[in-house]
Amino acid sequence: MIIAPHDAAKWAQDTFCTAKLGDQRRTNRLVDIAGRLAQNSRKSAAASCQGDGALLEGTYRFFRNRKIMAEEIRRAGFEQTVNLAQDIPELLALEDTTSLSYKHQVASELGKLGKPSDKARGWWVHSVLMLNSKTLQTVGLVHQEWWCRPDDKSYAELKESGRWLTASEDYSARLGELMPRVIAVCDREADFFEYLAYKISHQERFVVRASHMRKIEESSENLPGHLKSQPALGGYQVNVPQKGMVDSKGKRYNRKARTAKLEVRSASITFSQKDEQITLNAILAEETSPPKGEDPLSWLLLTREPVDNLDAALKVIRIYAARWRVEDFHKAWKTGAGAERQRMTDPGNLERAVSILAFVGVRLLQLRESFTLPIYLKSQGMVKEAKEVADMPCDTVLSQDEWRLLAQIDGVKRRKNAKVPSLQWAYQAIARLGGFYDSKKTGIAGWDTLWDGWESLQKQLQGYLAAKEMMAAGYNFSD
Repeated sequence: MIIAPHDAAKWAQDTFCTAKLGDQRRTNRLVDIAGRLAQNSRKSAAASCQGDGALLEGTYRFFRNRKIMAEEIRRAGFEQTVNLAQDIPELLALEDTTSLSYKHQVASELGKLGKPSDKARGWWVHSVLMLNSKTLQTVGLVHQEWWCRPDDKSYAELKESGRWLTASEDYSARLGELMPRVIAVCDREADFFEYLAYKISHQERFVVRASHMRKIEESSENLPGHLKSQPALGGYQVNVPQKGMVDSKGKRYNRKARTAKLEVRSASITFSQKDEQITLNAILAEETSPPKGEDPLSWLLLTREPVDNLDAALKVIRIYAARWRVEDFHKAWKTGAGAERQRMTDPGNLERAVSILAFVGVRLLQLRESFTLPIYLKSQGMVKEAKEVADMPCDTVLSQDEWRLLAQIDGVKRRKNAKVPSLQWAYQAIARLGGFYDSKKTGIAGWDTLWDGWESLQKQLQGYLAAKEMMAAGYNFSD
């Protein structure tokens, strides 16, 4: 159930060993570089070499090699995702587009992100991140498309909306017989007729948040109006956290935490464009009594999944709610793995390095999830399963040296032959190491806190392993 890539060297071998770079020595170098970057997240490629001049030269020779295609580096990682997905009954394919921004020397050779005159330039990247639908654990990336946006949009080779169709074609070919298990999950950008028609004609599953207030065949009203006239399937509650907000006039205000009650309605709908007609299902989940001055929570979703009863509709809503994980990936890639901190001065060199870091970012998500899975399962009412995972020995996630050192740091007094501590303990101990005090009484540590704890453990582990090697070689620390 747990994907736990705690061994950076093994993770790198599994992820990139199939890369076809024209020479096995290049593939071996890729595996070595990826392992070091994974072990030294937030650091530059140079820092990952830890002062070894020969290693540094070999690393930069790899990045400078124009015969090494960044697409092939990514392809190897996509293949590993397909391998990990084989035994998972249902998969979510989360799609989203983000930008990679740079201001140093290389920026002039990259594409427009904002105004053509802006100093920051870079790439746009459309990613597809696979999750286990039941546990919402990250499986891996299965598609990425990179492009530079021209200053004059008339020079664009392809409409950017076309990236969604390209992504579907690409990962469908890659996943093959697994596709009936895959549900694409997309935000409003994917709500255009060609994309929905493609999914339906290829009998592919999807959940897309609606953007357009379409006219439909079933009613003189538009889509939301028609759904509001349908009988409610039932209701559910969501906890809305406190959050700093900005209103339409730019004024900041504090949104108070609340429990929101939503009613769910659904219908089968048909709409057309030119001479083509498609039929799909729609769900509207809308807050019934929002606080005065607050906009009601509202979700309008389009899908081919069943929606004829409350349980079925709530499953679709839960699937869409998982879409935020791809945004978490963007943060892990750009901040946790340091994609936007790299300073190569050639676009090709930079793309090769940052492509590796995309998968390092995935690994960071998987490391966090290996500890937080019990919390998620419990939140979904899977109490028995949550306890089973929480009580698992932590050596399912941590190496023996890691958990023993963590126990020493955390002040755990262990008897000889005692059982390996639980996964629940390991999560709490790493969070404490990152400075977690649970001031909000949630028991859930944030991304930054958990990663700070993990990074602290890895730093101390390096010294611990060095001391073990010195003692094994006969060094006497008392001399």
